[in-house]
Amino acid sequence: MTGTGFTVEFATARPVQLARWWAQVLDWAVDTSAADPVVRAAGPGVPLLFTGAAQEKSGKNGVHLDLRSESHDHERTMLLRLFNAGARFADIGQGEDVPWVVMTDPDGNELCLLEPRKSDVDTGAVHSVVVDSADPARDARRWTETTSLIVVHREPHLVALHSPDRSGPYLEFLSATGPGTTLRVLPRP
Repeated sequence: MTGTGFTVEFATARPVQLARWWAQVLDWAVDTSAADPVVRAAGPGVPLLFTGAAQEKSGKNGVHLDLRSESHDHERTMLLRLFNAGARFADIGQGEDVPWVVMTDPDGNELCLLEPRKSDVDTGAVHSVVVDSADPARDARRWTETTSLIVVHREPHLVALHSPDRSGPYLEFLSATGPGTTLRVLPRP
């Protein structure tokens, strides 16, 4: 796995079960050698850390994963894989004209399956980690000051960061607000 400079943390009442679910749908491996399970990619990816939580998820998360598809056939295969594993379709106000599918994992954490996109970056199965932000430019600046991530795309409502070696998923700050109750993005060395 390449270094992304960040980890996504899931707070859940069922850390081992949810870690196994994500490992299955991403075709990654679960590492249970530490107190909290971590799902890791063999190639490009971002570590997914699963910690215990006393309360169940409520409301929309302020962080979600965008999953990559390589072709329309791969997109259909991934959609079936997610659905058959227990993911459910979700409406978070995205409308009907978006080119991605919004779903939730068994704990209700939102995720998006993206349409095939051309890219010069091998993101791995997770294309991007999207963080709701009241001020995307400010939040991106904080991350570039404290990690090795660099700005690779900037719009008024979105700032995308990436590793200098252009491997692994993007970290995107999107102009929106969400409670961020069960998923967090944590910097790591």
